[in-house]
Amino acid sequence: MAFFRSEIYKNLDDVEMQRYWLLHAAIIDVRSAIMDQGALWSLANSLIRNEGDLDRAYKYMDFSWNCISQFSPHMRSWQVSPILTRINDEYKAKLKNANTRLQWTVGIISLLSIVMILLLGYVTKKRRQLAVAHDELAQSNQQLSRLNAQLKETNEQLAMSNLRLHDSNRVKDEYITKFLKLCSEYIDKLDNYRIKINRKAKANQFDDIRKMTSSQQMKEDEVKELFDNFDAVFLHLFPNFLSEFNALLKPEEQIVLPEENHLTTDLRIFALIRLGIDESSRIADFLRYSPNSIYNYRARIKNKAIGDREDFERRVKEIGIEKH
Repeated sequence: MAFFRSEIYKNLDDVEMQRYWLLHAAIIDVRSAIMDQGALWSLANSLIRNEGDLDRAYKYMDFSWNCISQFSPHMRSWQVSPILTRINDEYKAKLKNANTRLQWTVGIISLLSIVMILLLGYVTKKRRQLAVAHDELAQSNQQLSRLNAQLKETNEQLAMSNLRLHDSNRVKDEYITKFLKLCSEYIDKLDNYRIKINRKAKANQFDDIRKMTSSQQMKEDEVKELFDNFDAVFLHLFPNFLSEFNALLKPEEQIVLPEENHLTTDLRIFALIRLGIDESSRIADFLRYSPNSIYNYRARIKNKAIGDREDFERRVKEIGIEKH
């Protein structure tokens, strides 16, 4: 009954009701072990024709064909064969479409792969170019940094040279002025000494003349006055010399002046070095010591220095120079 009702709805073009009664008929056939399975292959045909549901139609037809081939092969085979052929054709068409889509997909993927390879090559090339440019830029920056450092060092050396030149000119001006004054004073002293000798010669006081010319007192007085003048001019030029000099020595080796505005022998040696006179023989001539004694004085003071003793005299030469 269910199968015939489905045929009625088929003639009425009511697909939903037709499928409903075909389902009932197929279920009844399976439960009743009816091997004809006409309802099931009719349902498969409806699924193909109306929905294109090949998978379900194939399952139904496979089950139906197994039943039909055992019990009624001739009559039902003639009816089922077109449906199987249609399923086969649909599968072939579906497979062809799938193959076509696969070919297109493979083609697109291949094209994209080629594009990706080209892009990868381009990016790799650009990265190499960027790496080369980065290295060149880094080298340029390093070279520029070195040039800037050299320029800075040159500017600092030039600035220091200018400061030393200014300092040297200041010292020269001060000492030249003092030297001219001392020369004038010595001329006056020599003239007074000449007058005194001349008077005693006229008075026949030859014993007094002999005593005056034999005594070392005048020489000692002149040397003392020379050192006093040197100390006064130097401390006028470098009022902070003692404190800056002591800053270069260890705390327990600080030098204290025995008299205000009077330098010790150690300080006079390094005062002359500060003025640019750094040869022991010239210092010895001025201070009236032997060169070996001057060398020993210098070595003893350098052993008291803070830091590198070999750099001590260079730092002494920079005392009083204003650094910016």
